[in-house]
Amino acid sequence: MILKGSCLVEEIFTREQAAKKMEPPVTERQLRNYLDLASLYLPCFAQFRDQENGGLNRNIKLTNWHLPVLQKIRIGVLAKGSTQTAIELKQNPSKFTGVSDDD
Repeated sequence: MILKGSCLVEEIFTREQAAKKMEPPVTERQLRNYLDLASLYLPCFAQFRDQENGGLNRNIKLTNWHLPVLQKIRIGVLAKGSTQTAIELKQNPSKFTGVSDDD
C-alpha cells in the first residue's frame, strides 16, 4: 500500500490471506511448502522456524515484504521442482531475496 507516494506500509496477513495474494493464488498447503523452503535456507525467514520442534512456527505472521520472495520460490518450484529450488536457495539466496551476503 502506498500512502501519498512516499512510504510503504507493512501489511500483516494470515497464511490464508497470503496464499490468496500470490499470483496466481495458491492453496495454504502450497504456501506452507514455499515458506518451509524459505525458512530452511533464507536468514530473513529464519523466524518462521520453531526452535523446539524444527517445524514451521504458526504464530509468526506473514507481511507484504515476504510475498515477493515466496513468489520467486513458487516460480522456481514450478519451473525446476522443489529439490532443485532448495539447492538454489542454499547456494544463491540473493537470487530470491535481492540482497547479497556482502551487503
